[in-house]
Amino acid sequence: MLKQTVPTKNTQSHGQRGRPRDFYADQVAASAADVFWKHGYHATSIETLCNATGLQRGSLYGAFGDKRGLLAAAFDRYAQGAVAALKARLDGGGPSREALRGALLHYTRVAAALASRHGCFITNAALELLPAEESLRPHIEETLRRIATLLAAAVHRGQQAGEFDGSLDEKVVGDYLLCIVQGLRVLGKVSLDERELVAVVDMALRILG
Repeated sequence: MLKQTVPTKNTQSHGQRGRPRDFYADQVAASAADVFWKHGYHATSIETLCNATGLQRGSLYGAFGDKRGLLAAAFDRYAQGAVAALKARLDGGGPSREALRGALLHYTRVAAALASRHGCFITNAALELLPAEESLRPHIEETLRRIATLLAAAVHRGQQAGEFDGSLDEKVVGDYLLCIVQGLRVLGKVSLDERELVAVVDMALRILG
C-alpha cells in the first residue's frame, strides 16, 4: 500500500480548493478508484477526481504525476485488496475442493449483481485500457498473474490430497480458472443469474477431476 503523503498548504489563497492538512496517498487512491470504477478511465476528468478527493489539481499532479499515475495507484490499491481477499478464501482451511468452490462461488454472487453495478475494476481496466495504455499493462498483468497463481496453488494442494487430477499442468489450470473468474464477471453483466453461474463453477470443478 502506498505510504507517501500528498502535501497541501496549511494556508490557501482565496479561491483555491483543497484541505489544510496532509493526505495519505492510499486514501486519495481509494477515492479515485471509486470514480474510475464508476466512470472508466477515459470518461473521468481531472476536475472530477479533484472533487472526489478534495485535492487541488497541483496536489494530485505533484503526488501521482498525471491521471495515468493516479489510475495506477488506484488500481494497485484495489487489486491488493482483491488478491488478499481471494487468498484468505482459498487458505481458509478444510478440503481444497471446498475452499476453491467457495472462492469461485463468491465470484458468482458478485457477478450476479453486476447488472446493476459497474462491473469489476480489474476486468474493466483490462478491457478499456489494453492495448492502448501500455504503461498500465504491467499493473494489470501482474494482478491477473497473482490471481492465477493463487488458484493454481489451491488446485495443487488438492492434487496432493487426491482431490483433483494429478496430471493437470499447474500453470494451465491457473490460467483456466482465471478465465472462469473473468468470464463469470462478464456473464453476470449480461443475462445469466446466480444459479446458472453456479452451474458453470460446478462444471469447472468436475473438469479438474
